[in-house]
Amino acid sequence: MKTPRASGPAGPARTLGPMAKPLEAWTPEELRFEIGRLAEELASRAAAPAASAGKSRGVDVVRACENWVRGRAWDETFTEEMVEDELSVHERKAGQELPPLERERLLQLWLALHGERYREAA
Repeated sequence: MKTPRASGPAGPARTLGPMAKPLEAWTPEELRFEIGRLAEELASRAAAPAASAGKSRGVDVVRACENWVRGRAWDETFTEEMVEDELSVHERKAGQELPPLERERLLQLWLALHGERYREAA
């Protein structure tokens, strides 16, 4: 049994009928109301991303730097100066500065990990 095909590329005409009416059929009051409703909807849509963006905390620079130190992105050729530079790169990317105590803690962590991984290079 064949099902009846939709008329035209947009489907049956009855789906479009109630959604739109010709401009001549609108009264000035209906147009004002519809324009106001659309403006309110657009304003609420524009405000929604800004409200949700406030909830996002972005990148945590301390966590990003600690992940780099604990990771395998460095080898025995790295020096403390190179690690300092890398931490600065992470700070610039995150748009945040590492607190001095966190920076010192991460350097001490790197020194300990470097000593464990590369005893002969130390």
